[in-house]
Amino acid sequence: MRKQAQIMMTTIALLTIGVALAGCNASSDAKADSKTKTIKVGTGNDALPYAYLDENGEYDGYDVAVVKAVAKKLPEYTFVFEGADFPTTLSNLESDKVTMAAYEYEMNDERKEKFVYGDVGYATWDTFIVYDADKKESYANFEELKGKKVYVTTATNQASMAENYLKEHPKAFTLVYGEYNNEQIVQALTSGAVDATLAPKYQVDNYNRTFDTNLKIGEKPVHQSDAYLLFNKKTDAAFIKQVNDALTQLKKDGTLKALSEQYLKGDYVSK
Repeated sequence: MRKQAQIMMTTIALLTIGVALAGCNASSDAKADSKTKTIKVGTGNDALPYAYLDENGEYDGYDVAVVKAVAKKLPEYTFVFEGADFPTTLSNLESDKVTMAAYEYEMNDERKEKFVYGDVGYATWDTFIVYDADKKESYANFEELKGKKVYVTTATNQASMAENYLKEHPKAFTLVYGEYNNEQIVQALTSGAVDATLAPKYQVDNYNRTFDTNLKIGEKPVHQSDAYLLFNKKTDAAFIKQVNDALTQLKKDGTLKALSEQYLKGDYVSK
């Protein structure tokens, strides 16, 4: 009995030491975490190849990788991703639920009023009219879409530019709004549910590569722009400058080009 009691007391002592040590480690980690400032980043969760959740439930994609590369340059910050669809991400940024957003955002006047744009474009986003060449009809400009149905994702710059055209040319074509993923956009085009959509060249290249389709683009873009990081208007100007400086370095050292080739299968970095 005495031997058993001694063993029990020894076990309790060891457990007590273990708990104490664990408590020290937890305290140490908490202090380390408290040294960095958390930045919430709005992005997509189903937008291949830009921003999505991988098979492990982790955020991945070109835009996500760009932010992660920026994070390595700014170790005093911890970047945490908040996924949502395209318009919700903008709403979260406007309401200050996130500090910045990375979701292939182009410049337009409405967004300039609501947000602060980064200075460095990290992807070329020249917009073309996209159509299924197997349908034996092609469209080079808005004028040639007369009487057609055109898909646009809600709250995107593509929707805005089409809406602006329709203000000057009422009923020229019909806009079909949605939150389609890549597969649904391709299905809408190939099934004839819509006649065309608007997208950059590398998005169309991705559609054809992924779904073995024959989508084509018009000869010239209907709009020219780059993709930029967006910031809430309350964001500290010094932090925005740090992000801009980091992106500039990543462009110069070839990191952005490497990420573009990895995720977008080509060099689509803004020059």
